[in-house]
Amino acid sequence: MIKLKSLIDQFIQHLKIDKGASIHTLSSYRRDLTQFEALNGTPLLERSEKDIESFLATLKRKGQEASSRARKVSALRQFYRFLIREGHLEEDPTLFIETPAKKASLPKALDETAMVQLLKAADEGLPYSGAHAPALKLRDQCMVYLMYATGLRVSELIGLEVKKVDTEAGLLVVMGKRSKERAIPFPPIVSGMLVSYKREARELFLPKSEHLFVGKSGEPLTRQAFWKILKQLAQLSGIPANLHPHMLRHTFATDLLKSGMNLRVLQGLLGHVDLQTTQVYTQVVPEKLKEVLERYHPRGKK
Repeated sequence: MIKLKSLIDQFIQHLKIDKGASIHTLSSYRRDLTQFEALNGTPLLERSEKDIESFLATLKRKGQEASSRARKVSALRQFYRFLIREGHLEEDPTLFIETPAKKASLPKALDETAMVQLLKAADEGLPYSGAHAPALKLRDQCMVYLMYATGLRVSELIGLEVKKVDTEAGLLVVMGKRSKERAIPFPPIVSGMLVSYKREARELFLPKSEHLFVGKSGEPLTRQAFWKILKQLAQLSGIPANLHPHMLRHTFATDLLKSGMNLRVLQGLLGHVDLQTTQVYTQVVPEKLKEVLERYHPRGKK
């Protein structure tokens, strides 16, 4: 059995020799990893995304500066990527961890051409093999279309339960952040796909839960699994392979604003608690849409 300390030592040596990291950085990263290791009795190789989020939340409650927490995220991210490259791990638990206090940036959305290419790739499907290939292609198609049609967060998509989706009404209910439910409509084309998926594909996987989207094992699909599917579809479609699930949410919001949707309505669809969170989308659409913000935001008028 590999000793964890030896892995940390190898990682620090890698930073020193291959990256030319300073003594200060090496000392800080070793301290960060040791602190995270001491969080509970679980080996670092078995830590999950939730463990990292809990660690960061604890540090925040204790009043640690955002810059220090950001460094710890960097240390963990580089450490786990090192373990993956060395063959000690297959999945990166830091993949969806956001860096604290990072500078605000404009949401990245796909343009119309790229979105059409992605949907076409979803229609054609990935080159699965075996008896379940058609079912897997239909599942992937449903997920991509549903995410673009509703602006769901990836966690909301993979956590969606069958009973929360009404294909006749074209409506789904999700539990968003802060345990707040919201209802989101979706178009008939997606309803048809979902009906076909539930009737022709989902039961073939012998689902072990009420989650709508499951893998071949019948277990709920993970965020990492969906991200990999999306990345493969991006490569198949010829658009940038760095496509991230959240970009579909950004594209949904941007396209609706371009069509003139009320900013308050969009806020409700996205599940934003604060209108200022939704407001950022006005920076990536035509100038005239800023008038919407000025009309509805309490501090919008100059």
